[in-house]
Amino acid sequence: MNGQYDAVVLGAGMVGGATALALARSGYRVALVERASLDDLKAPDTGRVDLRVSAISPASQHLLGQLGVWKDIQPQACDYHYMDVWHEHGNARMHFAAEQLAIHHLGSIVENRYIQAALLRHLEPLPNVSLFQQQPLSDLQQSDESVQITIGDGQTLSAKLLIAADGRNSSVRSRLHLPALSGDYRQTAIVANVQTTEPHRHTAYQRFLSTGPLAFLPLADGQSSIVWSADTERAETLLVLDDDAFCEALATAFEYRLGAVTGCSERAGFALGWHSASQWLSGRVLLIGDAAHGVHPLAGQGVNLGFGDVALLRELFSGPDVALDTRRRLRRFERQRKAQTLTATHLFGALKQIYGHESLALARLRDLGMNLVENSQMIKRTVLQSAIRNMQ
Repeated sequence: MNGQYDAVVLGAGMVGGATALALARSGYRVALVERASLDDLKAPDTGRVDLRVSAISPASQHLLGQLGVWKDIQPQACDYHYMDVWHEHGNARMHFAAEQLAIHHLGSIVENRYIQAALLRHLEPLPNVSLFQQQPLSDLQQSDESVQITIGDGQTLSAKLLIAADGRNSSVRSRLHLPALSGDYRQTAIVANVQTTEPHRHTAYQRFLSTGPLAFLPLADGQSSIVWSADTERAETLLVLDDDAFCEALATAFEYRLGAVTGCSERAGFALGWHSASQWLSGRVLLIGDAAHGVHPLAGQGVNLGFGDVALLRELFSGPDVALDTRRRLRRFERQRKAQTLTATHLFGALKQIYGHESLALARLRDLGMNLVENSQMIKRTVLQSAIRNMQ
């Protein structure tokens, strides 16, 4: 295949890979360009559990199933059937169950690398897909008829549409000077995999602390993946503790809900913020996924917003008889997804603020609201349906 394509997708992460596969399955000629090496994904190390995991919603699983890849991912996933939520300054708890929505599970926890690897395995044999790895973007030019990019080895790729799925620090967004609203939570997320004396019971747990939320997510090997979002000063203290001291601090913060924390993997921390691009479409360039929006990593759910982008693109561009540069459809995509992702962005931020406040009066209001939800099956179903919708 020469350098002429219907679409060039920049970024071969989960969202970029799913975008390329969705377009290729619809008959478009696609180039997928990634700045990093993808070789390690072709034979993932199954002897360890990676720190980067996501909670994949039923809607995202449906999309991945339509693309033919979920069956390859499912053996490495851990379904969770329940969700428990409580907070530090109060006595109320909320318990959600998949059966309340008459569904099998609320979501599945899976390592990001398995999703990415499955997408690549399905992309590589397709005759209408060209894969370029270890190829950073070096130039981007647009005309009325096409968009051209030059990659690291000097090749020029031309397409009707460039889809930028190159992450929250998107080089495409920077090159085009596309504005973005953003904010700093002044928190650091600590991620690790831990062993506990009690089983996770296929439950996702979320405890809201005054210094930030703490999530325990169930893994297929019986461990739990933790995402501990803490005010930066507190996080820096936790990151330098030895393993025994960290496990004890973690179990205490979690109120020993799964007993003692008996083991911990390596830990990693990353600064937390949010962003939302004010403009997703510029000429023949479209931002999606983290290039367009980023949220607080509450319960590892952010990638579902990116898969929601892919699902709508797939719906709007269902075959090569629909030109990828149809402005009306691209504008519809931008309007619809911008509204949906901005709602989710502010929802996560509001939850962080509401549950992080130590006011006694607010704590009582939180207890009242949580007890109201917990004691009404109708309200609980509505809350759960709304939460699942906001993850699309």
